Amino acid sequence: MRNSRSVILLWLLAVAAYVIYAAREGSASGELIAGTIVFALLLGLYLMFSAARLSEVLPQITRNGGEYGLPGLLFLLFVILALIARLTNPVIAIVVAGATLWVPVGLWSRTEEALTPVQAVAGLSMLLIPLGVDVVLGARPNATGVALRLGAFALPGLLLLLTTREQKSRLNFYFAAAVLFMWYTIEFGAAPDVGLPLPGPPIPFVQQLWRPLIGYLHLALIVLLLYIVTLSKRLPDVGFTFSLNRRDWREVLINFALFAVIAIPFGLITQFIKPATQLPEPLLIVGQGLFIFLLIALPEEILFRGVIQRYLERVLRWPPLPTLILSSVIFGASHLNNPPNVGYYFILASIAGFFYGRTYLRTGKIVPAAIVHLLVDWVWNVLFKG
Repeated sequence: MRNSRSVILLWLLAVAAYVIYAAREGSASGELIAGTIVFALLLGLYLMFSAARLSEVLPQITRNGGEYGLPGLLFLLFVILALIARLTNPVIAIVVAGATLWVPVGLWSRTEEALTPVQAVAGLSMLLIPLGVDVVLGARPNATGVALRLGAFALPGLLLLLTTREQKSRLNFYFAAAVLFMWYTIEFGAAPDVGLPLPGPPIPFVQQLWRPLIGYLHLALIVLLLYIVTLSKRLPDVGFTFSLNRRDWREVLINFALFAVIAIPFGLITQFIKPATQLPEPLLIVGQGLFIFLLIALPEEILFRGVIQRYLERVLRWPPLPTLILSSVIFGASHLNNPPNVGYYFILASIAGFFYGRTYLRTGKIVPAAIVHLLVDWVWNVLFKG
């Protein structure tokens, strides 16, 4: 019951905060209603995966092709939003969105534990879509962008090359490729997206700066990731529950304090962070915390700790510390596209990833790690944005 109450409370607060934000940004009534319905639906689906019983029920109701039902619903919602938002090239956006939502499920449906040459070639080929589709559509990444894409492609390549024969027998590369496909789509902005809240109609002779909270596909892919993890019968491994005890909260405070003792002096000495000269208004601070938790901290912890760290544990079977360090470095590398001072960002993100992962290992739950992540990002945004 505690988990259910927490989910309902979070859902209500987030939907209310979304409506307030959309209204303040000037979203017209029609766009406000449509955007709120879609946001509330996707957020509800996302939080629903914290229910323990879902891991037992969902695989049973998605047999014999039923696994494509959720991607179909997510695709239909995107089509509707693309038409409401009047995208410049809606046909291209719809086609790319369809591939984005159906390819991961297609990869998962062909799951095989032991690695085969066909798996390796097919999995790597599919990853070229999120790493290159925007280039095909006209984007021209700079040298740093090209290097990051090559590094992203090298990650599964190294997994194939450096694992032993025994490790390859449990690699399940289609599952890994499906997860990387979704991550890279968001990381590299591969798919044309519709921002939520939806923008209002253009005002003549007025330049409007629209600031969406999150892209529709970004939120839809969080749902899809949890969906595929559940169908793969890995959801219990993730530890996605809002039922926390005193020991969980103690680990949150300990690991946040350990990170702060290292990161704040390092950040101030290197001038990567500076004390804020003015605090945001209280309502904005609360809203920031809520959306950081639900749209950044929790999804990233599900991906990097609940999925990637657990996957590495299952495949490599190393002791916990080396696996934790490896997953932390991968997490740090995912922040190399955050200029300026990407070197310092990588170091601090890797250290932060270590303490998020440590929280996860000590509690076996993803939410405590996400709360540490929230505190780090929240304190940085509120106190060190000078």
